[in-house]
Amino acid sequence: MDILEQITQEAKKAGEFITEKAVIVKDYTVATWDAAEIRNRIEGLYKSIGKAMYLAHTTEADTAEEIDGYINELISLHEALKEKEAERQAIRNRKVCPACDKPIEKGNIFCPHCGTQVK
Repeated sequence: MDILEQITQEAKKAGEFITEKAVIVKDYTVATWDAAEIRNRIEGLYKSIGKAMYLAHTTEADTAEEIDGYINELISLHEALKEKEAERQAIRNRKVCPACDKPIEKGNIFCPHCGTQVK
C-alpha cells in the first residue's frame, strides 16, 4: 500500500468518526431542546393551576374540572419528561436513577447520589 492510499484510508476513518460524533451531538441537542420544551409546558400548567385556584378562591367559581384537566396533562408531561431524560442519558451511555432522577453511569449498581440500588 502506498502512502497516498494510507492517507486516504486514514482520512476516511477520521471522517466517519467525526460524522458519528456529530450525530451523537445532534441527537443529544435535540433531546435537550425537547426536554426544555416539556419543562416550559409544565411551568405553564402550574401557572394555569394557580390562576384557576385564585379564581376559585376570589369568585367562588367552580374550577375543579379545569384543574383536573391541568393535573392530568401534568401527569402526562412529567412522564414524557422522564422518558426524554432517559433518552438523553442513553445517548451519553448513561441511565437515570429511578429514585432521584439523576444521571448515573450504566454499570453502577447503586446510585452515587441517593444510594438506591439500580438494576
